[in-house]
Amino acid sequence: MNKIILVIALITAVAFGVWYFAGQSEAPAVNEVKEVEKVVNIENIITFTNSGFSPSPLTVKVGDTVKFVNNSDKAFWPASAMHPTHKTYPGSDIEKCDTDERGSIFDACEGIAPGRSWEFTFTEVGEWGYHDHLNAKFFGKVIVE
Repeated sequence: MNKIILVIALITAVAFGVWYFAGQSEAPAVNEVKEVEKVVNIENIITFTNSGFSPSPLTVKVGDTVKFVNNSDKAFWPASAMHPTHKTYPGSDIEKCDTDERGSIFDACEGIAPGRSWEFTFTEVGEWGYHDHLNAKFFGKVIVE
């Protein structure tokens, strides 16, 4: 009789173990993986150093935001080409810096201190040159697809 109880207990334990571990090893569904990917924010970063902008060109998708990070020892002022008007990117113009349109133009409208950054969201497809307004010898390009 003890052997029968022992066999039943052993079979029950094995069945419970198989059920438990089978439920734990399921891979996430494809939709779950896609949801996680949406949460991950991959930034497009252009770094400014004492040598200029990098990378250049940077290719992004329409609607992407680019962060311009100052890793130099002086302030920089990223803005749409051409110097000094900043009118190459559609709707941009240095004369709009002191207006309500400031937030929608490709122009920081001021120097960005070392260690700080400025962001711009590209809504127009094309190849957009930019420069450092404080030292126009530094320039780069963002390609928006």
